[in-house]
Amino acid sequence: MLGAALAGLAGLSLVALWPRLSRLRRRYDDAALSPLRLQPGDSPDPALTPRLHAWVHDGAGNGASILPWQLPRPPKPLTTLHLPASQAPAVRHFGYRLAGYHQLDDRSRLGGLAYRVGVQFRPVLWFVPSETGANSNTPWDDAWLEEVDDARLASLRAWQPRRPTLIVLQHLPAPRASATLEALTGAAVRTEHAIRVIVLEEDLPA
Repeated sequence: MLGAALAGLAGLSLVALWPRLSRLRRRYDDAALSPLRLQPGDSPDPALTPRLHAWVHDGAGNGASILPWQLPRPPKPLTTLHLPASQAPAVRHFGYRLAGYHQLDDRSRLGGLAYRVGVQFRPVLWFVPSETGANSNTPWDDAWLEEVDDARLASLRAWQPRRPTLIVLQHLPAPRASATLEALTGAAVRTEHAIRVIVLEEDLPA
């Protein structure tokens, strides 16, 4: 009897957790995104960095829910910020840390592996809110897109974020940037994660 009860409880737990467990299979979508791979050598901008932290976390939610099968939507699924291209080094520095790459730089190989495992299994802990703000250790996905061809645009339309994501658009012609933002608007309708887009522009209107 006890064995049957435990088996039944395990089965119910698996059914309840299935929406979360299925998210463990998600990987970084290289067809849609292109990560920031190089460590930035520039120092952070003391004025811009706090502004970016406040902006990305505003309306992003914390990912926590009462029940494991609940997938809460962020209050603001998609927001866009336009900045001059001269801010690219500061944005790169901010994005590098937001994505948690510095966590790997500061750890041993074993510590980095443990960090990656912990991040990968984070979706199972449905009741634990993610940290927000400047001191957050919760990593975001990132993308730095300087070219968006038709194949990548199609992938962005079908993209399903695995975690909150910061996307930077640079050197894109205005029509292609608009098409990219339109594709991301469609992705934001389906996602339970925040999407934040920075558009670096060569000349901002007065």
